[in-house]
Amino acid sequence: MNKRYHSKLEELPLSDSTQQIEVFLENSTDSGTTNHNDMDSVNQTEDAVMKLMMEFFSEEMLPVFGITQKATAFTLTEEIHLELKKGYLDFNLVMENGSISHFEFQSTNGGKKDLRRFRTYESNLSYILQKPVTTYVLFSGKIKRPMTKLKEGINTYRIHPVIMSQQNADHLLEELRSKVSRGEALTRKDLVRLPLLPIFGGKSSQLERIQTAFEFTTKAEQVSKEDVEKIEAAIYAMATKFLNHTELEQIKGGVKMTYLGQLLVEEGRKEEKKNTERERLRAEKAEMDAKKAKEDAKKAEKELRELKKQLGLA
Repeated sequence: MNKRYHSKLEELPLSDSTQQIEVFLENSTDSGTTNHNDMDSVNQTEDAVMKLMMEFFSEEMLPVFGITQKATAFTLTEEIHLELKKGYLDFNLVMENGSISHFEFQSTNGGKKDLRRFRTYESNLSYILQKPVTTYVLFSGKIKRPMTKLKEGINTYRIHPVIMSQQNADHLLEELRSKVSRGEALTRKDLVRLPLLPIFGGKSSQLERIQTAFEFTTKAEQVSKEDVEKIEAAIYAMATKFLNHTELEQIKGGVKMTYLGQLLVEEGRKEEKKNTERERLRAEKAEMDAKKAKEDAKKAEKELRELKKQLGLA
């Protein structure tokens, strides 16, 4: 979270972040275990993936949500009120017309309760920044007809819903296959949608979507290695939540061919090297301890002989 107190408010220009993929993977996976019924974990991963993609690829992501304006800056994502009550906002962008686009990522449908919460975030943000705010709520899961307006008193509050299941994963995969078959280069705009495949609609299985997503990342020769690594990390994080253990094993072969696979192999080698070094140091310490114990025993034996002489027992 970007933490900003109201008295120190500043807008953050869009720039390349140095966030490490290793940290993202560590925070977005379950140490190699998958609990298909753990919905809280799934929801947290969807949020993490969405925020990662928005942070690095907002220019390409906004059209996916039907937003034609360009973003010019990030702005605060945490509000701290005088009564010490915190409000966490998923993501905020300053648009080219000066307005604020506030994004919420929802895997559950909270109805009026959520709308009241969004309205509070929006009104506080508008008051602090003195700018108009529009809230876009990205609904994933099986949510298809969420509550989008709340009428209370003389006022009506509205959000702009983006139903992720209305995007068709099968159509996207076919579009990219056709592009590759025509010999056209895949771009960042093509790749940024790949981590979202598990929450799109369509008839293809999650396994097929994720396997094909990794195949496309290896074909994106004109996209920078750094961008591909971030996208692959996001795909992998979603895979750990939407695939079971057997399915995860099936995608390992494909992952090995990706930048992410190379990164994981390198991390494995580093860990193996660390383990080897730890074993070497442990063996050295054991040898030194044994040597010291032997020396102590000889010293004790010598002192015992001297004592016996003094007592006339030798």
